[in-house]
Amino acid sequence: MFEPIVDPAARDRSTKFPLDGLAFDISSMPQKTLIAHGKAAPVLHSLGGVQIVRLSRSLILKSGTGVLASEGETMRYVMTACPEVRLPKVHRYFNVDSPSSYFGVEGYIVMDYVEGRSLDSCWDQLNQEAQKDLVTQVAAMVNQLQSIHSDSPGVIHGGISRGMWFSDYGAGPFPTKAVFEKWVNWKLALSKHLKQAAVEVPEISYRHFVLTHGDLSPRNLILDADNQLWLIDWGCAGFYPPIFEAATLKHQVQFRSFTQPLLPLIYNNTDEMAQLESCSYGINRVVFSLPPEMAEAGVTDYYRRKTVENQEICSKKQ
Repeated sequence: MFEPIVDPAARDRSTKFPLDGLAFDISSMPQKTLIAHGKAAPVLHSLGGVQIVRLSRSLILKSGTGVLASEGETMRYVMTACPEVRLPKVHRYFNVDSPSSYFGVEGYIVMDYVEGRSLDSCWDQLNQEAQKDLVTQVAAMVNQLQSIHSDSPGVIHGGISRGMWFSDYGAGPFPTKAVFEKWVNWKLALSKHLKQAAVEVPEISYRHFVLTHGDLSPRNLILDADNQLWLIDWGCAGFYPPIFEAATLKHQVQFRSFTQPLLPLIYNNTDEMAQLESCSYGINRVVFSLPPEMAEAGVTDYYRRKTVENQEICSKKQ
């Protein structure tokens, strides 16, 4: 199990961070200058293709080959559409070309630093009453997210979907409801063909898609001094069937005392859960097998085009 890299200076109140004491406009700072400041900043968290550094007492920079600017766009959307969901304010986001990375880009997101403790570091020390209150807070945020509906699935402004139910490599993009349902039913058929799902599981159809976080976990929740929770790490967020949130939560291997009381408080249809679980083998073990129409469409080329389009959209909003 890999351990994240953490620099204690990132949380030390005596540390002077790269942007402390400087007069600057973060929205107009040249990208190269911002990236250079990020390289000089102490690391709050670094694991895999994601690094978070402390630019100043109030700002952090999330970046890496596992980061996309679309995450920043999603966070801004959530702040407007879901005022009861607490998440860091986003100030800026952009992609830069990185041919060697899986996505073809590295993403950069500047956002507020939220002072507090990661819930995974303190959950087991909390009493039952405190745990119950925090679970209720998370449920309220999830239910507000799911009050936002969309006829189309996937990431805001397009791109590859990421998270537990899209494999380690991501999946899509899914420009329409029909394409999404063809993909998930293809994965179900593969699971049945390989005797990893019961033949009687019915074909899947979804009425609509809702806004989901996609990675609910104590490691993605910050507990502040007022005992309020803040939801971070929106890299897997998008519009998906509501059961996807519950299914991701159910299949976490850690913090059962967090997930089990939360599941009954959010959308959790038993039949839909069983259908999605029946697709798991096809999704995660036969990753690159796609419905013929998706394979013929060239999803990789489509994704790269959407990445360029998203980068242009993000640049215009800076």
